[in-house]
Amino acid sequence: MLLNNFRYFIIFCIFLLILIFFFSDLKNFFTLNYVKENLIYFRLYYEENIYLFILVFSLIYIISSALSFPFATLLSLLSGYIFGFSLGALIVSLCSTVGASIAFLTSKYLFYDYIQNRYKKQLVTINNEFINEGIFYIFALRLVPVFPFFVVNIVTSLLPIKLITFFWVSILGMFPATLVYVNAGKELSKINSFSDILSFQVLISFSLIGILPLALKFLLKKIRRKK
Repeated sequence: MLLNNFRYFIIFCIFLLILIFFFSDLKNFFTLNYVKENLIYFRLYYEENIYLFILVFSLIYIISSALSFPFATLLSLLSGYIFGFSLGALIVSLCSTVGASIAFLTSKYLFYDYIQNRYKKQLVTINNEFINEGIFYIFALRLVPVFPFFVVNIVTSLLPIKLITFFWVSILGMFPATLVYVNAGKELSKINSFSDILSFQVLISFSLIGILPLALKFLLKKIRRKK
């Protein structure tokens, strides 16, 4: 009973934080126009308070990723503009993965037992597939930008995937997109829309890369059957 109450409390806190963000003026600080208008102030504050700025920026990024707030792309661009390509890519890669891992753990704690018990028979095949080769599926889902990251976090949390596996596969799978956004951030002042960053050709490239782990999985199965 106490455990269920704690779960409800966590769900309540999550919804409360989301409501506060969307129904307050906070959301106005995370728009492309606002960030572009204040780039010079961000840069000056960073130069005067390097470590504090990195800490605050990292915490905001982790929280936004954990709660699936819709401004991770904006923060990735800002990271490239403020920190430069190498440091920006490192910060975004780590923070996005830590945030995703928090969302993964939270969702697993809240819903894993219920889903697994409620659909035990239906999930037998899927569970076995993910236990043996879930790495391929997570990697493919991370590489293809078509699938929102928060959906990947939730879906994978409901399956028998370990945190350490989720973490390292996610950090590798999200890295190509991280590089694209951070690199684009160097020209943040010239970007008028997020659609300016990911062209159709880039999306197709990510999708083709995302097919590779599944193709590798298929080949490995073929090899195993021959043996």
